[in-house]
Parts: sequence; structure tokens; C-alpha cells
Amino acid sequence: MGYIYSRLGQTALRNLINQASTVSIPKTTVPGLPTAMLADLNTNVTPGANNSLITGNTKSKPYSLTAVTSCPIDGTDNCIQLRLDAVGYAVNQLFVTANASMKVTDQFRIGLYPFIRYLYAYFPLTSAINGSPTNSSTINYAAANLASLLDTNVSANLGSGGTHIDTALTSVNGLISSGSGAVGDGSTASTPQPYVFLVTDGAQVPQIKGVPNGAWNFSNHATTIDNQGALATVPACETLKGRGIIISVLYIPYQPISPVNTTFAGDEDTYANNNIPNIPPSLQACASPGFFYTANSPTDITAALNAMFNHALQTAHITN
Repeated sequence: MGYIYSRLGQTALRNLINQASTVSIPKTTVPGLPTAMLADLNTNVTPGANNSLITGNTKSKPYSLTAVTSCPIDGTDNCIQLRLDAVGYAVNQLFVTANASMKVTDQFRIGLYPFIRYLYAYFPLTSAINGSPTNSSTINYAAANLASLLDTNVSANLGSGGTHIDTALTSVNGLISSGSGAVGDGSTASTPQPYVFLVTDGAQVPQIKGVPNGAWNFSNHATTIDNQGALATVPACETLKGRGIIISVLYIPYQPISPVNTTFAGDEDTYANNNIPNIPPSLQACASPGFFYTANSPTDITAALNAMFNHALQTAHITN
């Protein structure tokens, strides 16, 4: 329910949770949500008719709450900005930078490929990067709404369960081709220079869950893409770099879990916290030399993605 709550006006949500049970809005408990909203809250409550967060009814219901589709600004009352919201906003700022930097038509092609268990071609490569973030046909809109692709256990395209970074990198390698599979130098449209921008908290969790109502399988104990330093290199990253593909990594630090619940899910929290020191070196090993960045706040995430793009421009420039 955390994602659902984050899309709502916080004052309105608190008022709804705390108001007394009435004939028109009956509740099982107070504080709590109206009884009519509880039956399928985790799967079916989405921004619906007339932009309301409801259980398939209409906005005229007395418990309807207005929902946003994205939350680009931190600290407002109409939503809670998640870090993936901040990343989506930063990607749109990167598009602004790219458009301002463009020297020839269609110089850049950019795609968005989020992943959970699987890599998903959310918005495949496009040179049309100057659209409106409120127009649902544009990559700009897709970026603004990245947070809608969090693991809600309903998307067969993304799968559900853990965070399979290595699988995502292997999949993106298969998507990148030029001619017979060789990577170009960016000098012509038919010989592009590919870059992979990996934005991640770096925790590799190999568990999976059936979508939508399947069982949990495999370990939920967090590790890293180099198996906490046990691997000399990161195979999926080396495959990409070996082809001449540049990997630029933005590490958004994994936040320590507090308080730790040692009795939950085989002490998942402790394993996650103990894994945090292993994450930066694993991502540095994945990144191309000089292409490792760290950012945490929304402002820093925007600055880092712009720096990554400008670094790519410097590396890919053509000399006579």
C-alpha cells in the first residue's frame, strides 16, 4: 500500500483514515480506510475514473481521493516523491540537456528499460526525446511515470520478487546490435556508440514470485552482482564492455533498514543491511573506467544524470 499512499494528497488521506465510521462510509476500524476499499486494495486500487483512487467505482463515492500519476516535486502535500519519481524527473531533465546538445538531427536515441525479474522494454529506443511529460505517447511521459513500474506483483512483463540486475544486463546486451553485432564509434547513423546507464541501489536479490498470486522461490538474502566480492569480474558487465559498450552507473545508496525485524522472512533485514558495504565496489567493477557516480537527493540525482550524459558526450565526440 506504500506506493498507493504515495500518489495521494497526504492531508486528505490522513483525514479519511482518521474520520469516524458512518452509515455512508462504514469502517471496520478507526483509524482505518473505509470497508469498501479493503477487499482488493493491494491489486485493484489505481488511479481510475475521473482521476480518483478507488475500488472500481466512480469519483462520486464519498471516500474517493484524487491521485496523481507522477510526483516530480519533493515536499508537496499532493503526493510523496519516491526516489524513482526523482529518477524519472531527472531523466526528463537529461532529455532537456540532450536536446540542447544536439548538433545533427536524431543524434541521440534513448530508451527506458526498467527491470525486476525481467528487463522490460517500457519505452524502446527513440530519437523523439522532446515531447511533453503529460502526453502519454512520449518517452517524456514514460520517464515521469517510472514509479508506476514498482513491483506491485501484477506485471508479467517485469515479473515480481527480487532485483535481478545481472539478468537485466544480459538482456540489454541482446538488445544492442549494430550490423553483425559489432559496436560502432558513433561516426554515422549506422555505427552508433551505445551507452548503458544503469541506475540502481545495487542490491541483487535472486528471489522470484509468481505473478500475481504465485509462491515465493529462491533466496531473499541480498547480495551483489559480484557475489559480495567473490567474483573477480562481473560477467554480464564484462560482456557489454568487451563489445565496446560503455556502462555508466549511478548508484543511489541503499538505505539501511531500521528497526530491523530479525524474525521476518529469515532475517531478511539483517542480510540487507550487512550487504550495503559490498554494493559500491561491485558497481564500480561493473562500470566502465571513470563512469561510476553516486547520488541520493533529488537534486543530486538530476545533477548526476546530467553529468553522466555530458561525460558520454565528451567520450563520444568525433575528431577530424
